[in-house]
Amino acid sequence: MTRLRDSQGQEKLAMDGQMEAVLQAEQVSVSYSGNTAVKNVYLNIPRNRVVAFIGPSGCGKSTILRCFNRMNDLVAGAKMDGRITFNNVDIYDSSVDPVDLRRQVGMVFQKPNPFPKSIYENIAFGARINGYQGDMDELVERSLQQAAFGTK
Repeated sequence: MTRLRDSQGQEKLAMDGQMEAVLQAEQVSVSYSGNTAVKNVYLNIPRNRVVAFIGPSGCGKSTILRCFNRMNDLVAGAKMDGRITFNNVDIYDSSVDPVDLRRQVGMVFQKPNPFPKSIYENIAFGARINGYQGDMDELVERSLQQAAFGTK
């Protein structure tokens, strides 16, 4: 390991001439109901850097991204092989709580990606897992109004 300074003068640890990786994928393959979507992906995502996935539709970009916070766990027939670490912890280890992981590894998708629940439950989900104690009906209604879906 080598110590380097980034453009803001912050000292960072480098691995093999690269910035420290916060997220690593090693030999990751994903299949849906036995059909391979991605095969043998190796990837290091450096800490505090912007990374873009660019490629044609259907090449597996979203599939890999969903692996980083275990969203594929919610897809029937999905299977992930390989190893993914976040801050040097294997995120697929049985001791890792997927809900806690998703609090640390958020996703923003180009298209809406709701859970297979009602609109109300999709809106309330984030508040619930973060211990919201207020009036859930009021929060959901206000959220819909702010998103221009509700009526005033």
